[in-house]
Amino acid sequence: MSIPGIPGLGQINAQPTPSTTSTTRTITLDPGSEWRFVTAKATSSSSTNFLTNPSSTSSSSSGVKVKLLSGSAERDGTSLALNKVYTFSRTKSKIFTWEGCSLEVTGSCVNESVYRPATMEDSCMVGWVNLHMLILQEQRERVSQSLKNHHHHHHGHHKRSDGAGAGGSGPPGPRVMICGAPNTGKTTMARTLAGYATRQGGQPLVASLDPREGLLSLPGTISAAVFGTLMDIEDPRGGFGVRNTPSSGPSMVPVKLPVVYYFGREKVVDDVPLWKDLTRKLASSVRAKLKEVDEVRASGVILDMPGWEGRPDAVGLEVMECAVREFAINTIVVLDNWELEQELHNKFLQEKTPFGEAISVLRLDKSNGAVPRDPAWSKTEMEAAIKEYFFGDAKQTLSPMTLSVSYDELGIFRALDESESYDPEDSSQQVLEPAEISSELRYWTLAIIDASVNDPPETIRLAPVLGFIAIADVDEDRRRLKFLSPVMEQLGNRPLIWGKWPEPYLNLLG
Repeated sequence: MSIPGIPGLGQINAQPTPSTTSTTRTITLDPGSEWRFVTAKATSSSSTNFLTNPSSTSSSSSGVKVKLLSGSAERDGTSLALNKVYTFSRTKSKIFTWEGCSLEVTGSCVNESVYRPATMEDSCMVGWVNLHMLILQEQRERVSQSLKNHHHHHHGHHKRSDGAGAGGSGPPGPRVMICGAPNTGKTTMARTLAGYATRQGGQPLVASLDPREGLLSLPGTISAAVFGTLMDIEDPRGGFGVRNTPSSGPSMVPVKLPVVYYFGREKVVDDVPLWKDLTRKLASSVRAKLKEVDEVRASGVILDMPGWEGRPDAVGLEVMECAVREFAINTIVVLDNWELEQELHNKFLQEKTPFGEAISVLRLDKSNGAVPRDPAWSKTEMEAAIKEYFFGDAKQTLSPMTLSVSYDELGIFRALDESESYDPEDSSQQVLEPAEISSELRYWTLAIIDASVNDPPETIRLAPVLGFIAIADVDEDRRRLKFLSPVMEQLGNRPLIWGKWPEPYLNLLG
């Protein structure tokens, strides 16, 4: 079967960029094949002198440069422009081609290989693109048309009393939830579907309920944002990393404005009641966004879920069910987990969305390039995200402020241990308490919450995140703290939450 690329997803032309180095080679890819690569992490030995020279990186870290010489190619759904040099460091990814292409690669990878499926049907991408074209785009076009008709019909009637904003009360575009076992490429699929949608002029709302991912934010959060512009191909996380959010410097790629909530745990099971409460808050923000802008409403939602191994237990089902209900999911995609697919199929067979739609459950193949993450890589990724948040990256250096304040000027709240506080019958009790000054705070990253220190703990716990600070030093005797902040602004009376994860990053300041 030949897939002539997706209509309207043509080549972007860019000016050729000269590249110089001796280790240059050309890689030719057949249609349907992909070049898989792992590049060195960006700062292998230089974290110690980060404060004096944040942009210094060791020589092995200049990354790998890739240029598309002919044909067409994409990284996770976003097209590479012809003759433009892309630099990848700290990246595990792949470049895929529908039609065949020729790439010029400069520099050395830690690991690289070319994957050629025996036939086009053997590539997982065929299932992914069919999902995009035949199910998601079809729904988007239908909703888009109905919104146009609605506006045409109501021309001149500016007052809307139904509260459903754009397009009245009809369903929005597709709300697709991606779930499956850990390390099956769920986030890659979310990025690919978002990339395809934006390439066709859509503005999908992408949400991540996996606190280990940190979509456009630091790990330990859940978040959502509208992707109305092209993804940043060079971002190690392919457009999902913190470099794509507003910072104090200029940006090459249009920034995304995420809505972020602070979970402060690594796994959903570490605090299911809190995760469910925050999921409800995030879903409510997403519903508001879908009502505001027609293009977003028509494009719908792509929801990235935490991984679930094997058959889900009661907690697993409760977590999935919460997400399906809150986000009014109408398509559930299961990657490579047959037991999960059966379980969800049985669970939602008779159910309907709030818009009266059936809920379909589809199982798709994961990429055979999806491999288990080794813990060391995950830790490096997490630390790199924190460092990038405060100091920027090779493309853009940020200079965070170091501020020294009296401990008593800050309102730092700490989560109680679940064992002390969690009573399943009563989720309204206080789960945050003011934290005492302690040297333990050193090197932790705290979330700045959009609330007041005088608000009840329950309000603080469920308010959105404004940003983060990193504690550099604690002087218990003088009751003073030194912290790094990416912006000069004072914290005012905004509360800070000290979570349980990610753990302190000792080398942030060298």
